[in-house]
Amino acid sequence: MWNKWICLLGVLCLFACRTRWQDTSVQAAKEEQLQHAVRQLQAEGYHTLAGKLPLEEQLAESWRYQREKDGSGEVRYFVVSAKSKGDSFDAARVQAESLAKVQLAGLMETRIGQLVTNRLETSDGNTVMQTVASSKNLVTTRLSNVYPLLEVYRECRDGEIEVQLVMGCDRRWASEIAWAVISAEAVQSPSRGGSFSFSLTGLDQAYRNGESLRFSLIAEQDCYYHLFVFDADGVEQLYPGAYEEISLYKKGVEYFFPRNQWVVYSVEKRNHPARYEQNILLVVATRKDIPFTGEVTVGNVLGWLRRIPEELRSEQYFSFLSE
Repeated sequence: MWNKWICLLGVLCLFACRTRWQDTSVQAAKEEQLQHAVRQLQAEGYHTLAGKLPLEEQLAESWRYQREKDGSGEVRYFVVSAKSKGDSFDAARVQAESLAKVQLAGLMETRIGQLVTNRLETSDGNTVMQTVASSKNLVTTRLSNVYPLLEVYRECRDGEIEVQLVMGCDRRWASEIAWAVISAEAVQSPSRGGSFSFSLTGLDQAYRNGESLRFSLIAEQDCYYHLFVFDADGVEQLYPGAYEEISLYKKGVEYFFPRNQWVVYSVEKRNHPARYEQNILLVVATRKDIPFTGEVTVGNVLGWLRRIPEELRSEQYFSFLSE
């Protein structure tokens, strides 16, 4: 009996030692690759700016970004590199940064295309491609707070300065930017049909986490209202709800929401890396009581909206930020 336990203990010790040896070997190999890459950049004449992290630390950080995975096993960050020359360091750097942002925007095209199809409920290929193309510049401008992981420069023989940048951004944050761009497209687009109009007042441009939405609606026809809020994660139905039943609203009368003094439309910013989160308030007014039923999902809400005859509905999208 004791001999069996001793043998088992020996096997476990050997396995632990082998695992530690393998980990040490892998770490040593990575360190050797890093040092080789540093020597290569130095041999090519690249330097770091005074006050910046040493070249080795910058390069190690850029590699970490490329290797890191999220909980589902997918790469967590988009990482790109760009080079550019200029008469001065600043000119070369601005150009390299612009090129890197364009590359990041390109990596986000697939995500934008998915959002165009899913959120705007269109399967037309031309519409998708046109929206992606028009969104690329908007996405690039929204990458204003992306900082370089690696920033080096060298003096060329022709007297110009060459700057090399490695930049990255979180894929979740990239999805937020894509959603913000697509939601902006939705807000700016005209309502899809409707034989009467209504107006909304009192909605602020931005809300802090925990603050409440309060606004009023007034329509030119008797109608029923349905309220939904879209964000990067999905959609939530505001009205009607468990404590606010559907009712008929008279034309020309201003009604304030929430309808129940005990109900609060609380703004909640999700756990996303971006400071601001784009939200869309969808207001649907119908001439008849046409209830939304089923699970509250993006596809179900927009599918329900499409099935309402145009002569019976009017809808508008309103944008606000949460921080």
